[in-house]
Amino acid sequence: MEERQKDILKLLYEKGRVSVADLSRSLYVSEMTVRRDLAEMEKGGYLRRYRGGAVLKQSDGEMPVSERYFMNREEKQSLAQRAAEHLSDGITVFLDSSSTCLYLLPYLSKHKGITLVTNSVKTLLSAAENHIPTILIGGEYYEQDMCLVGSLAEESVRALNVDIAFFTTAAYDEKSGIISDFDLRQTAIRRLILKNAEKSIFLFESYKLGKRLLYTLAHKNEVSAVLLSQTPLEKQT
Repeated sequence: MEERQKDILKLLYEKGRVSVADLSRSLYVSEMTVRRDLAEMEKGGYLRRYRGGAVLKQSDGEMPVSERYFMNREEKQSLAQRAAEHLSDGITVFLDSSSTCLYLLPYLSKHKGITLVTNSVKTLLSAAENHIPTILIGGEYYEQDMCLVGSLAEESVRALNVDIAFFTTAAYDEKSGIISDFDLRQTAIRRLILKNAEKSIFLFESYKLGKRLLYTLAHKNEVSAVLLSQTPLEKQT
């Protein structure tokens, strides 16, 4: 996609719904250009158009992990750099299926004797490129996030003990301290890993803050650290 179309996806991911007029003003292009972009992106399966605007195609407000990886890259890189301070040689590390945790892989490759555990096929493929020994949790394949979930995956996870686990979810309410998500199957996997992890780190981009979704994963007091994207309007927890 063109950079402008990636900017459209970013706005859609943050807001869920945008108008042609708003996109025209935000991107400094004509409404005709915006409509042409939206038409191309609809053909590609990224969104659904309506009269005067567009919404994300996915009913849950998500896009495939392969596309989410390119959204908010600076925030994700900064979060990964700070999270990497918790790494050391010879440990077992869990990374969930989020696009944010993918940014930790280059840091894992700098340490000796690290074993990676994940339910993400995309993470496995990236780890292989970095020659990181990996244990892939088996289960039912979930295409949108390129990960494995379901009862088989949950049974496999129950027997695993990791030194440190890195997660992100779709929402973190700073006032209540509740970490939540809309995906029940992935929440179930994360809960089991969290229970058996010696240390747990959560990473959140700015647009995920101040939200509470249907399924609670944990409270901030139950985890080792919550890292928030550092912008002028945000505080680090």
